[in-house]
Amino acid sequence: MYYVGLDLHKKYITGCALDSQGAVVATERRLPPVLATVLSWLAPVGQPAAVALEATLYWAWLHDRLTAAGYQVAVAHPQQVKLICHARCKTDPVDARKLADLLRTDLLPAIWIPDAETRARRTLLRGRAWVVRTRTRVKARIQAYLAAENERVPVSDLFSRGGRAWLATVALPPEVRSQVDRLLALVEQLDVQIAGQDRTVRALARATPEAERLQTIPGIG
Repeated sequence: MYYVGLDLHKKYITGCALDSQGAVVATERRLPPVLATVLSWLAPVGQPAAVALEATLYWAWLHDRLTAAGYQVAVAHPQQVKLICHARCKTDPVDARKLADLLRTDLLPAIWIPDAETRARRTLLRGRAWVVRTRTRVKARIQAYLAAENERVPVSDLFSRGGRAWLATVALPPEVRSQVDRLLALVEQLDVQIAGQDRTVRALARATPEAERLQTIPGIG
């Protein structure tokens, strides 16, 4: 059995492969982050081989493609790796070997990896949440412009139909009006995006029995 640690970065990957006794059989300081190149480097290492990655920003694509290529891939929790290993020398080759050795000794603090469908749904929901947060910030900016001009909104919801009608007619300095109009147009665009994402989420919920059951609980929609 061979154990491979891959330290992932945006522009390169550092690799280290160990045999079952912990001897180094292959190292590479700067592999391009391209699947074909990684597979080409892994091929001479031998089989069976297991691979360890850290859960950084860049792990998902390599995990999925190496798994599809037949490798057993584990993803480690970065903070727990730091707690286990107190290496004074912090370099990429050291990190790669550390991952390989933790995997070899069965000490790698591996995280649970959801299946591809679950991760795709998480991506959808996180994307929607990001757009909603962005819309909230844009609305807050519009309200800040009005507060700076001491304008009191005469309705409970500035972004209701009545609130927007008032906002379109309230007297504001030209430089403030231009900013408010641009931001309001952005809110309208974000409303369209969120409505589209909501339709997608509802369709997924209808096709998922677990989601249907969850929605029977008061307070969950």
